[in-house]
Formats: sequence, structure tokens, C-alpha cells
Amino acid sequence: MSKVVKKYFVNINYFFVALVIFLLLIQSKVDLTITTKYIICFFLIATIGISHGAYDGHKGLVFLKEKINFPKLLFYFTYISLVLFVFFFWYLNPKISLIIFLILSSFHFGKEDLEIYITKIFRFRVIIFFLKGSLIILLPLYFKYDETNEIFNSILFLQSSTLIPSIFVKLLLPLNLLLQFFFYIYILIKRNILYKDFLIIFSEIFLIIIIFYLFSIITAFTLYFCFIHSLKNIIAISNELNTNIYLGFRSFLLKSLPITIITFLLLFLSLFVLTSIEPLEEVIQKTIFIGLASLTLPHIVLHYFIDR
Repeated sequence: MSKVVKKYFVNINYFFVALVIFLLLIQSKVDLTITTKYIICFFLIATIGISHGAYDGHKGLVFLKEKINFPKLLFYFTYISLVLFVFFFWYLNPKISLIIFLILSSFHFGKEDLEIYITKIFRFRVIIFFLKGSLIILLPLYFKYDETNEIFNSILFLQSSTLIPSIFVKLLLPLNLLLQFFFYIYILIKRNILYKDFLIIFSEIFLIIIIFYLFSIITAFTLYFCFIHSLKNIIAISNELNTNIYLGFRSFLLKSLPITIITFLLLFLSLFVLTSIEPLEEVIQKTIFIGLASLTLPHIVLHYFIDR
């Protein structure tokens, strides 16, 4: 990726700081109900959040046509089959599905957050990706353990269960941050990362810690997923499509909008149907996290083949 993209990534961090300050001001003046927060977060994730994944349709077809002349219908059939497979497997064994989802998401988040800064292939690269991405799981457990367990129980279809004992979380998060610090120092000494990028990475980690400390889990996750993870992906894709970032963004919108709309409608339909059975907050939890899990597997598989 170009230096231009890095510049935009830094600007995203500035925008994110401004957004957090704005939301804190709103939070101090307006007492939104938890239901309202969940509804807002659902719409953000179902639009901005999933839009970069919606580009998989175009990206996958271009890649497969160039490499193996893969039929268009077969590509969509395979992609949708993987989505449905995750849904059915989650229904059959939700706990194993959740563990796999958390592991894959940790690597995926870390890789896409860091690969623009850590470009050289070396021994510990995958470990660093995993440690960085796993903050999105460890931070809510560390700051809001009971609330996180409630969400886990909801998406696991359980009344009361503990996925990770609190004592482990109290140890794992400091250990994670300490290991990351030493790994970044090591690759900085080895010149596998620029000093400026080293500082940017730590500023991003600090921002992520701050939002999970200040906001509810669903709000903090939405902020990270939509305005750090997804927004960076959108910028990177736009740059791939056109060196003029604005023209590239327009092209991205045109190519990703149809699948974004279809996915949004399916998620909204699920929400509408399930609210007659369960409370809205629990339905949104299931729709967001199980929905993201089902979309994550084909997304990661496709990018694995493209990267190779």
C-alpha cells in the first residue's frame, strides 16, 4: 500500500479522536436508553461495518477469473454455502463456533490493522497480528466482565455460563500488552518497522483501550469495527481501484452497494422475525455477532487465497 494510504490511516485516527470526544459530549447531555444504543449500533454495523466485506463479490470474481476462470455462479454458491455452514454449525455447537470465531477474528483484525505498517515477513509476524486483534476480545472482558459474559451467554443460547474465568482475563490483558510492547521493540530494533509507524500503532492501541473503558461493549465494538477496521479497509480498497482516492471511493461504492443492501435487508429481516420471540437487545446481539461470524469465514478464506 502507498504512503498516501498511510496518510489517510493517520487521518482516520484523528477523525476517531474527534468522534469519541463528540460522543462523550452527547453522552453527557443525552441519556440514551440501551435499546436506542443497540438500534443505532445495528444500523452502523449493517451498513458501514459490512460494506468492505460486501466488496468480496467483485474482488473474488476478478481474482478467480484471472487465476482459474472460476464460474460466477459457482463463486457465489461457494461463498453463500460457507455463510450457511457457519449458521448451521453455530446452531449445532455454539461454544466451539464462538471459540473459532474469536480466534479467527483476532488474527483478522490484527492482520488488517497492522499489515500496512509491518510489511516484511518474519518469524513472529502472525503472533503480533493475533495479539493486536485479540484486544477486541480481552478489553471488554477486562473492563466489563459481567456485561461481556451476558453477551456471550446470549449468542451461545445459554442462561448462565462463563467462557473465560475473570482471573485469567486479569492476567491475559496485561500479558498481551507486555508481549506486544516487546515484539514491537524487537522489530523496531531489527528495522522491520519505522519509528513513526511504531508510534502510530501504539496510539491506535491506546484509542482502542480508551473506547472500551469509556463506552458500553456494543458501542465500543461498533466504533472500532465501523470507524477503524472497516473505514481503513474502505480507504485501502478505494486506493486499489484508483490512485485518486475520491474516484476510487466512488467506484468502491458502486461495486459494493448491491451486496451491502442485500446483506442489510437479510440482517434486518432476521431482526424483524426474531423480535417476536426474544427481547430486542438479545436479538441484535445474536444478529450482529452470529451474522458477523458467518460472514467472517468466507471473507477470510477469500483473502487467504488472494494473498497467496
